[in-house]
Amino acid sequence: MSLDDIVEQLQRSRSDTLETIEVLRSSRQQIEEHAHALEGPKAALEYLDFFLDFFTAAAANLERMTVELPRGLTGAHLDLLRQIASNASIEQRRCLAFRDKWINKPLPDERMRPLLNQLSTDSRDQLAAYRSLNNAAVTLQALAGLDERAADDRKLDRRALFTRWFGR
Repeated sequence: MSLDDIVEQLQRSRSDTLETIEVLRSSRQQIEEHAHALEGPKAALEYLDFFLDFFTAAAANLERMTVELPRGLTGAHLDLLRQIASNASIEQRRCLAFRDKWINKPLPDERMRPLLNQLSTDSRDQLAAYRSLNNAAVTLQALAGLDERAADDRKLDRRALFTRWFGR
């Protein structure tokens, strides 16, 4: 893979994120319109607002990366890709918790189940798509020829850390 391939992958990821944002905004409007039919409309709106903010920030970071990468790769770029992937992995638990608490049970109005399922699935699928950003970071690191230890000083063992600090 080349740098251009990675930039293209990041652009696709950003585009997919923007599409998910639009779908979630539409779902938010439907939740607001049918709030009376839901047991927890506030929980659904909070869930949507959280992921709208999360995906908006991710899209902005991906946009920034696609602009900055062709000018030069830094360790911060690798960290950012890994951070997005890591945060997405952590937030998948939020999807499961929402599903368990508000969907996987009898609903007051069963006609709302498809809407709740869809917003849960859309957010979960977008989070899962961010896993590929870890692979992009590994590929970028290899393309740049960055040594893993040099890119991340936190991985120094105790002796190396003291040697670095005290020069002995």
